Amino acid sequence: MDKIPLIEDSQSQELLKAHRRKRIQMFARSMAEIEDLRTSQTQRLMNACNVERLPDGINICDPQVLPLLSPKVRAVCDAFPLQAEDVIKKYGLNSDEFNNMLEEAHRNPVFRWRVKKYMSKTSEEASSP
Repeated sequence: MDKIPLIEDSQSQELLKAHRRKRIQMFARSMAEIEDLRTSQTQRLMNACNVERLPDGINICDPQVLPLLSPKVRAVCDAFPLQAEDVIKKYGLNSDEFNNMLEEAHRNPVFRWRVKKYMSKTSEEASSP
């Protein structure tokens, strides 16, 4: 079966760009909300455990470290991925798309800059009355 040639349509190209831009904005918003969630959970955990700060360089949710920790810490570590997944879905993304964009943000400095730009806009919108 022969391929059907695509019609060059500048309007459809603009729609595709707008869609891509919107997806990046949704990714940035989900990233900002997930970071806020991580910060608030860490703060609540420190308050519950009566510590001023968590040790540097240790991932408290590391599966090899987790069995040694308090049930409170384990509960937070178990709940976080599910809560992050809810945030991702809230912004219309799925896990694969989010993870692909996260990977692209790690390896592509231009994409990372765009995401940071949208994240700063999101935080500015949230802080303005």
